[in-house]
Amino acid sequence: MPNSRNRLILDTDGGVDDAQALLMLIANGRTPDAITTVFGNVGLEAATRNILSTLAVVKADVPVHAGSGRPLTQPVIDAKYIHGEDGLGGAPRPLKTAEIASHDGVGFLIETFRSAGASGKKVDILMIGPLTNLALALRLDPTIINGIGQLTIMGGTVYGRGNTTPAAEFNIYADPEAAAIVFGADIDILVAPWEPCVTHNMTGDAVDAAFAAIADGPEKAFSEALADHARRTNASYGGGDVFRFVDPLAAAAVIEPSIVTKSIRASVDVALAPGIARGMTIVDPSGRLGTPMVTLIEEARQDRLVALYAASIAYVP
Repeated sequence: MPNSRNRLILDTDGGVDDAQALLMLIANGRTPDAITTVFGNVGLEAATRNILSTLAVVKADVPVHAGSGRPLTQPVIDAKYIHGEDGLGGAPRPLKTAEIASHDGVGFLIETFRSAGASGKKVDILMIGPLTNLALALRLDPTIINGIGQLTIMGGTVYGRGNTTPAAEFNIYADPEAAAIVFGADIDILVAPWEPCVTHNMTGDAVDAAFAAIADGPEKAFSEALADHARRTNASYGGGDVFRFVDPLAAAAVIEPSIVTKSIRASVDVALAPGIARGMTIVDPSGRLGTPMVTLIEEARQDRLVALYAASIAYVP
């Protein structure tokens, strides 16, 4: 059971691992109270459609607010080469999905955190895409930090090993200016960086065995298609038949904070200048960067990650 009793917002760019993370939250008792969507793995419209489809698969009733469709300053990039043209690797979708709650995700965040600050009951947020929605909200109303509980981010690097460039991870590289605003804010931040997402994984055989133990149904078919796509993609890049815990690692830390067994405290800033380091997260345990200290995950309990994922693929509402 989760330690935190705060309400939870999920902010997501609607890719394969985003859907896996959402299913993990729902199956393990941490269903978000609301979801905001953002451009990233795919465009905003597709990301929103993917989240509505994921919710429909497991019949979860969560309001979804479409947010930012582009970065603060730079051109839009995407990761369709990783997540497929539709962003979900062609996973089978329900014929019907709910309508979105609004087209103003940023306004929703501002109002929610403003109200939370006034009531003294903070709201947590898990961000597994570019950080644009929260950056815009902070720019429009910096006082909303009073209503933000824990912010958990899947993004950046802890050792400087990027996945989109040699220095930069995708979620940060997609909008470095937004990331700099968020890391500069005085918020309780936990980061699941790229490198532990690579080192925490399951073999293809282990994934096959997990699915073999589950009865057939639309929920299983959806999760299995997501896993198969992620495994094929990883293999195509020379990583072998391995299922990596990327966004699900961040979700697991929200569900079960004790899953984190090794972390470091450091101030973090983002390289904004054009060139080979743009989008890199600079991690400074000495604090000389001057940004607020955050916690970055280095290691987590593999057995608990597998158990939380197994619960998500077996979940039937």
